Amino acid sequence: MTNSALKFPPSLAPHEPEVSPNVEMYLKSVVRLYNGDEPVSTSAIAQELAISPASVSSMLKKLDADGYVVHEGRHGVIPTPEGARIGAVTLRRQRLAERLLVDHLGLSWEIAGIEACRLEHAISPAVEAHLAKFLDEPQTCPHGHPIPRADGTLWQHEGAIDLIDLPLDVRAAVLEVKHDIPELLKFLGEIELRPGAELFIKHREPAAGLLTINLDGREHTISAQLAGDIIVRKVQSAAQARSRHIK
Repeated sequence: MTNSALKFPPSLAPHEPEVSPNVEMYLKSVVRLYNGDEPVSTSAIAQELAISPASVSSMLKKLDADGYVVHEGRHGVIPTPEGARIGAVTLRRQRLAERLLVDHLGLSWEIAGIEACRLEHAISPAVEAHLAKFLDEPQTCPHGHPIPRADGTLWQHEGAIDLIDLPLDVRAAVLEVKHDIPELLKFLGEIELRPGAELFIKHREPAAGLLTINLDGREHTISAQLAGDIIVRKVQSAAQARSRHIK
C-alpha cells in the first residue's frame, strides 16, 4: 500500500537539494512517524531523536520556514511533498545501508541501524542507485521495515497484524520487528525470531502477560508487550490457497 501523501512530481527526483545531515535526520523522523493524516507531534519527534522538546520545536519552526513541513502549532507538523521526499530518501538510504552491513559485511542486526544512520548522509543518489542494484533491490531492511521506493513513496506490508492479535494455533510468518533496542534485538536474534521465521501461539497467560510461541518447532515464552511489537502475516495452507484460487 502506497502512502500517496508522500508522492512528488517526477521532475523533482533528479535534483536533490543540498540539506544538512541534521535536516535529513529530522525529516526522516517526521516521515517515519507520519501516518498520512494526523500531524506528527513535537513530543513524538523529541522522543524518537532523544532531543529536548524545546530544541525540536525550534527546529520544526525552521523547517516550516524552509518549506519542508507545515507547522500546525501545538498539534505538530505535516511534511510538505519536498520534505517528505527528502525524509523518505534518507530513510531509504539508511535501510539499504543496513542491508549492506548485515548481509554482506556481517554486522549484527542490533547495531546495524546505528551504523547505517552514520552512513545514510554520505550516500549520494548515484551511490544509492548502485547500492540498490548490488543488493538486488531489497524490499525491506533486516528488521523487516519496508524500504521506501526510489521515487520517495512509502509502502506497508499487506495482510499484517500484530503477533499479540494472532489467534491460538494459527501459523504466521514474521514480517517486521518494530523495536530497535539493541538488547531486545540481540535476544530475538538468539531465538531466531526474525523476518521470515514461522511461528504460532501455543498458549496465553493473560494474568502474567506472557505468551508461549512455537517458533520453527521450538517453544519460547515472550511478553505480551513484545508480541505487540512483532508484525506477522497468517500463512495460508495449500488447501486454503487452492480454495481461494477456485473462488
